Amino acid sequence: MSAAKFGFAAHPEALSDLRALPAHVRNLALVELQDLVHGSDDWLPLEGSLRGFRKVYVDPEVQYRLVVQVREAPVPSAHAREIYLVAAGLRRGYAVYRAAQRRMGLEPAEGPVPDVLEATHARSPRAASTMTGRSSSTTGQVRSSISEQSVPPVTSALGKRSSASLRR
Repeated sequence: MSAAKFGFAAHPEALSDLRALPAHVRNLALVELQDLVHGSDDWLPLEGSLRGFRKVYVDPEVQYRLVVQVREAPVPSAHAREIYLVAAGLRRGYAVYRAAQRRMGLEPAEGPVPDVLEATHARSPRAASTMTGRSSSTTGQVRSSISEQSVPPVTSALGKRSSASLRR
């Protein structure tokens, strides 16, 4: 393994966050942190009140995140910069981001509250009819109007008439 390119530090509550993660997610998070310290840039910048911070996807299902900051390391450090872990946890309801904002003394960015956000991801029972542009009753009317039209018989390669032409 290569030498570390960054130092590492963590907010005390972020360490508690790591301990609270399910074991398999915690292991993935620790691997991600190790990769970051060794120079990986597998993160995305955050916006709003967390501008200057980065998010790291932890699990394949992308339900868990790490919020980190690359900052100047303290003077006695062997590294000029360090990865500072601010929060670790679920993305659902912006929980991990809200924790990071609180820990860093930042005002939460204006945005939807978690319940409203969850509702926007719910699927409407009318979604199927909206996607096709017609309701099931309209679909039935279209089918009946097609069957009333004169459709020439279709002959297959074997010389037999298709079932569509036999319905006439």
